[in-house]
Amino acid sequence: MAAATSNKATWENMSSKLLLMGGVASVVLGEPRSKMQSGTVAIIPESGRVDETVLNAAREIHVVTLRRYENALAEPPDQIEQRLDQWRANIVRDICGDFDLGGTVAYALPAELAWQYGYQTFENTQYRLLDITVAYRVDDRTTFAQ
Repeated sequence: MAAATSNKATWENMSSKLLLMGGVASVVLGEPRSKMQSGTVAIIPESGRVDETVLNAAREIHVVTLRRYENALAEPPDQIEQRLDQWRANIVRDICGDFDLGGTVAYALPAELAWQYGYQTFENTQYRLLDITVAYRVDDRTTFAQ
């Protein structure tokens, strides 16, 4: 059976596309550790599994969380909520539409897309969060141009 696949190209492609969408201050892999600002998005690896094999290759499902941070006290709450909701709608539209995750991703799994709102204090500042969970099928026989 073929070796497990790496997410490096996929995460780099996600990062580039998130920045190109606009309204994103920065994109980091994993939880941010310093210099947090409104509009920061973290790509957080969550889980993965092999759910089938095809001839000599494993087919994997990988799950990441796209976490967006907005300073909860910088603007009126309705503006923050509307911005987060619009960003969520854009992500869902792109992932469920014509969105190439790059690397060895065969396709996203729209039925496993989910989101959740919350709060987190970071460097003595309270942030409003939006976590979007994205699952995608990885197939090391598939390679998309970047």
